[in-house]
Amino acid sequence: MQLLKTIKDANLKPSIEKKIIDIFSTKSIDFEHRFLELTENDLENLSKINSLIIENMDFLIDKFYDHLLEFKETKDIMLEKPGLVEHLRKVHTSYFKELFSLKYDDNYLALRFNTGLTHLNVNIPFNVFMGSYSYFLSLIIYFIKDELPKRGFSHKEILNIVNSIQKIINLDITLVIRAYYSKEINEKEKLGDDFIKRLSRIAEFRDEDTGAHIERMSYYCMIIAKHLGFDYDFQIDILEASPMHDIGKISIPDYVLLKPAKLTDDEFEIMKTHTVKGYDILSGSDSKIMKFGAEIALSHHERYDGYGYPNRLKGEDIPISGRICIV
Repeated sequence: MQLLKTIKDANLKPSIEKKIIDIFSTKSIDFEHRFLELTENDLENLSKINSLIIENMDFLIDKFYDHLLEFKETKDIMLEKPGLVEHLRKVHTSYFKELFSLKYDDNYLALRFNTGLTHLNVNIPFNVFMGSYSYFLSLIIYFIKDELPKRGFSHKEILNIVNSIQKIINLDITLVIRAYYSKEINEKEKLGDDFIKRLSRIAEFRDEDTGAHIERMSYYCMIIAKHLGFDYDFQIDILEASPMHDIGKISIPDYVLLKPAKLTDDEFEIMKTHTVKGYDILSGSDSKIMKFGAEIALSHHERYDGYGYPNRLKGEDIPISGRICIV
């Protein structure tokens, strides 16, 4: 599928990639059609003008770019890179021809997704994107209102066609906006992932065994979650949250944490506090991953028989995340 290839080529984080694939799924698109009340009658209305629009697309694109280049803000963006205007003109010409081709298939969706990324990659602000789209919609409507009476269309027919144009463009804007922000969200989540990894490595600097253990343990948790039948989102959450399970060890004194011999009872009591300290460090955040990490930090040394620590939880009283990490 062209859409799937386009999404995968965007180099998104797996969890974001999955969300985008879900967003562009047949089920999701069907909902958008129903929500916007886009019906077969609308497609029939669009079929009455698709050849007219496509034949005059160059004229409409010329008007569109004349307008964009009138404003310093948009002109500066367009002229920042040599050849960008010509490239964007080709993209928009192809884009809007596809919009009125009445072929709303996989290739159409792939082009919508790719267009959203293109706008983001050339640093076109979202308000400029929305304003430009609104202006192009106005261009088409004014053009239709001028041309259709010459071709014998009644006032009622023209209103119905304009309404159908607005519906298909509203659907189109919805799809492009989702793609437009997918990469931005992806970058923010990658930044969050990087922060979590670096936070998790704090303990590594004080405990030589912790570094490899962190990475190995997090992947084991994801594999176990998968085999237990948890959904993909849960698998990714536990992969990202579990590396923080031992963050509380930064509070443990060196004479305990780094002691090569067996700990005394008193020293072991000190060591056990890393679970509560880890919870204290991670709790209180609005982040889902941080909350999950806090839960894991607190419960990953509990035992199914109730003889673990710090709260001596037993059986299913132990959060499932903790039970997975215990393994």
